[in-house]
Amino acid sequence: MYAFKPFVLTRIESTSELKPKARSGHRIVCDSSNLYSYGGYNPSLEYEPDDSEEQRSPLFKELWRFNLTTRQWKILPGRKNLPNELASPAVVLRAGKLIIYGGTATPFGEKCNNRLYVCDLDNGNTVALNARGSLPDPQYGQALICHGSYLYTIGGTTGFDYSCDIYRIDLKTGLWESVYVCSGHDLNEPQGRYRHEVAYDGKMIYILGGGTSHDSFGFTEIPAFDLESNKWSLLKTHGDVNNNPWVPGPRRCHGSVQYTDPITGDVNVVLSGGYRSDQVYNDVWRLNLRRLQWTCLKPLGTTLPRPLFFHSAALTPAGQMYVFGGIQDFQTGPRTQDVLSVWLLIPKLSEICWEALGYYKNNWKNTSRNDLINLGIPRKFVERIQFNN
Repeated sequence: MYAFKPFVLTRIESTSELKPKARSGHRIVCDSSNLYSYGGYNPSLEYEPDDSEEQRSPLFKELWRFNLTTRQWKILPGRKNLPNELASPAVVLRAGKLIIYGGTATPFGEKCNNRLYVCDLDNGNTVALNARGSLPDPQYGQALICHGSYLYTIGGTTGFDYSCDIYRIDLKTGLWESVYVCSGHDLNEPQGRYRHEVAYDGKMIYILGGGTSHDSFGFTEIPAFDLESNKWSLLKTHGDVNNNPWVPGPRRCHGSVQYTDPITGDVNVVLSGGYRSDQVYNDVWRLNLRRLQWTCLKPLGTTLPRPLFFHSAALTPAGQMYVFGGIQDFQTGPRTQDVLSVWLLIPKLSEICWEALGYYKNNWKNTSRNDLINLGIPRKFVERIQFNN
């Protein structure tokens, strides 16, 4: 029997035979209809003797779509136009387009990318954006945010050096420019890092964790960059006194999503998993950016089934977080192809009803668009499904 369970993280079973292989270092985004997974890496796959060189690659030059209603995976066309640097890129979803930046091929760091790619998620067509100006160095493991017509990239690594420099490109003109290059003159400048996450409240960029090949950064204090004054500050956060530890442990390669509370208007960030040294986390934390207050979500039932890192997380507009892939164990390094899901907000009743319909209707093959419209299903929900008829 269907039961709506906010804050309880569960595994989503795919209904398709074709699905992505287990992976790490990929990135996902979500809209109301689909989850999209780009790139990734798995050095432990077994191959057939007649597999091509591309099939034997540990990097996944592919873009997958997972329909959130039918739970069907589909690989999108146009893979040949994707860049070759497919491990630890950064992506954002903007106006139905996937913007791809950075990433590395193997061996890590020997070949990185600093070109910007735009992928049409309707047909998989990918083009490189013509850019000019002061381009950042080719790196991987950086983070992105959009602010107006600008796309900002923060931090990353060449595989040898780590930065927390900020550059931006005007998506209307293709012009790159440096915003802040760390020089050590300001004591508030953060240390260089990769595989961090960022949050954005309309004014400040918050740097959440990350690290180097040896170190991971914590969350008792977090660096923040003011886009109006172009200055760094170090913000002291408040711990969850009902949990031990009070704040998340230092980590890199974690997942992150953000949402705005519809009642208070506060921007909240949710972190999941990650690792430091030989410790892998399965905890999930929420940070209120206005109050800088941490809350561990485990008492609500929000925890990963197993410790996980190098996964990716994304949020639907209605407030449902999805987690896909990642590494489950630090020592043996098995990757996973699991899709996990949790409601971080109480959605509208119509969303709950739509989810219940998907739960009971486990076969969509013989259903048409008109069938659902004639049943009285609102068109905005019907349009979330990719029909073959």
